[in-house]
Amino acid sequence: MDIQKFESSTRKSEIEKWVRSCESLRAGENPIDITFESYLKKKEDLSLSALFEDLGIDPSLDTIQNIFTLPDSSVRWLIPEIIREALRLGLRKAPIWSNVVAAEQSIKGLSTVIPHINMSDAAPKYVGEAETISTGTISYGQKTVKLRKIGRGIKIPYEVRNYVSINVVSIFLQDFGIKLGHAIDALMIDCLINGEQANGSESAPVVGITTPNTLTYADILRIWVRMSRIGRVPQIMIGGETAALTTLNLTEFKTTPASGTIPPGTDPKLKLRTAIPTSTDYYIHGSMPANQQLIVDSNSAIIKYNAQPLLVESEKIVSNQTEASYATLTTGFAIVFRDGRVLMDSSLDFDTTNPFPSYMDVDALEQVT
Repeated sequence: MDIQKFESSTRKSEIEKWVRSCESLRAGENPIDITFESYLKKKEDLSLSALFEDLGIDPSLDTIQNIFTLPDSSVRWLIPEIIREALRLGLRKAPIWSNVVAAEQSIKGLSTVIPHINMSDAAPKYVGEAETISTGTISYGQKTVKLRKIGRGIKIPYEVRNYVSINVVSIFLQDFGIKLGHAIDALMIDCLINGEQANGSESAPVVGITTPNTLTYADILRIWVRMSRIGRVPQIMIGGETAALTTLNLTEFKTTPASGTIPPGTDPKLKLRTAIPTSTDYYIHGSMPANQQLIVDSNSAIIKYNAQPLLVESEKIVSNQTEASYATLTTGFAIVFRDGRVLMDSSLDFDTTNPFPSYMDVDALEQVT
């Protein structure tokens, strides 16, 4: 710690005001998940590293205790922000949800009401001369989505606070953030499978395969084609380790010809114009059932709602000489279109028990009567 720099700093007395401004933005009418550094850059044109330099703090050498012992108590407001930034880096490091959701929306409160639209009878019909044009039906309703608080506390012993540098402590806090991200992923996957309504009305369509327990490329291709025909082009698959290994072991995914090459002796004439994916991103997650894989259109399946961004609070526990930090956030997911994802179950038979549901029957919509 460079005490001379700290004493000459003109910014040390401003830190409490800056942190309080960040907290008010995170808890406002429309909460914003703003970082302390992004706030500094916007309001003061100042980076976090430049602020540390101005205060004489070296994160590679100085500890949390060094900040606690500084003569100006305003600087202590930095500590929750340092912890929050490390958790946030971990939270964003390896999540699935950020690549799956169609959008994020900030709301106030623990629940929200969103529209629910069904296309029930909209097939085109022939119209005779001077004949009244018949009308189809689009039904509209509302559904309530409830949000949940996710959080965990972590205790930092005095020995870590006193002797381990801020940079090293941040590495371990990032791992804690990664675990928070896993919890959010599990919440999203539960919504993708079961929907957000208690009565199961928004649950995923469950589709079997041709020969139960023997997955083929054609089983996946069937779902790709059907989803693409109804305007839900899938880009993502999610499964557990066992299901992922089975899928990745399919010949069609193991042998990919070099780009632009044509096998000798062939002259291809067929060009498929229906927009099925030429590639897909596969995510492995432990909350997926063993025989099931989600096939998802990330543009139409699910939305993430945020009521409270990442909140970090701390307290000193003298009885066991630890600093306890608690990280919480309030979030939830809602289904946009029920047919924006399909749950493929390899233990079920497509032909006899689990074909596509009637609301995914696109043939009727492609007829003119």
